Amino acid sequence: MKKLLLIGVVALWAGVSTGFAQRPDSLNRQPIIKVTPLTLFDLDNTLQAGIEIPLPNPKYSVQQELGYGHSAFNFFPSEREDYPNKETWRFRTQLRMYYRQNRNGAGYFAAEYLFKKNSIREWRAQGMDCANPWQCAYFENRMVNLGRFLSAYHLKMGWQYILSPRMNLDFYWGLGLRSLTVRNLSVENETLFTDDEPVWFRPDTPGRYGPAPSLSVGFHLGWILGPLPVR
Repeated sequence: MKKLLLIGVVALWAGVSTGFAQRPDSLNRQPIIKVTPLTLFDLDNTLQAGIEIPLPNPKYSVQQELGYGHSAFNFFPSEREDYPNKETWRFRTQLRMYYRQNRNGAGYFAAEYLFKKNSIREWRAQGMDCANPWQCAYFENRMVNLGRFLSAYHLKMGWQYILSPRMNLDFYWGLGLRSLTVRNLSVENETLFTDDEPVWFRPDTPGRYGPAPSLSVGFHLGWILGPLPVR
């Protein structure tokens, strides 16, 4: 249902824009390789890069991003200490519609889907043969594999600023919804206990959380591929 809603909103933008949006042919649209510096400073840090590919109609493009991170190069000491074995994968797929352009760049609307996975290995108190989360036959301190799976949908707007013939700065912001599923990947149907963090902030107790409001703000640095425009 959420995916159908996003497709419908993008289709509405496309229809409304036909009468007033300039065709961005003058942008000489080319594939753009991008990096996202701010993801290095996230609590779930990643080295992240992507590519924006124009579609046959130059008003539209698809952007795909991929990121990988490990707590070993996290900027926050507490993350390195609390989660020494944490790995993070981040995937982001975005459909863009450009509505305006001038000498300085181009503005766009976008609909996107974000998926993020944390893999965490740590010693945890695990309840065995549990009738419910509060009644277990016994407890064991075990090394467990915990998976945190986040999905988010955003509607965004942004502007790509031209910095040089090859480089641009892509600034964006948007709102949406996100949900989180936490799973014990070591032993299914067993219960983990933790009191390290409240469940409303980065929960690591197995369960489903959300949906909750989501804010996405940041920028990409881009390198334009292909031939440069003739001026």
